[in-house]
Amino acid sequence: MKKKTAKKTSFKDFILDKKNIPVCIIVLVLLGAFVFSGWAVASSRADISRLEVQKEEISQKLEAQEAENARLDEVLNNEDKDEYIEQKAREKGYVKSDEIVFYDISAGE
Repeated sequence: MKKKTAKKTSFKDFILDKKNIPVCIIVLVLLGAFVFSGWAVASSRADISRLEVQKEEISQKLEAQEAENARLDEVLNNEDKDEYIEQKAREKGYVKSDEIVFYDISAGE
């Protein structure tokens, strides 16, 4: 019996063999698809992290606004809402039409 000896081929010979061109093309396409998939997953993860932070910020703003709305609802439903409105107007510098306003000019010295 004759022994069959396996012919050793180098990588360069494998690439240059015309029979192996379809295999090389398939390997390159699969490698490209793998790299693209990895990039897409990493990009998606970054977007998800950014959006989760944004969601948390918006949730905090929403809670603060809901608390402010509840406080204002209490003021509107309260019987002394006229006092509250007057207080806010005075904070902005408004006075009643029949009031006399005095200005302290000695504070500027």
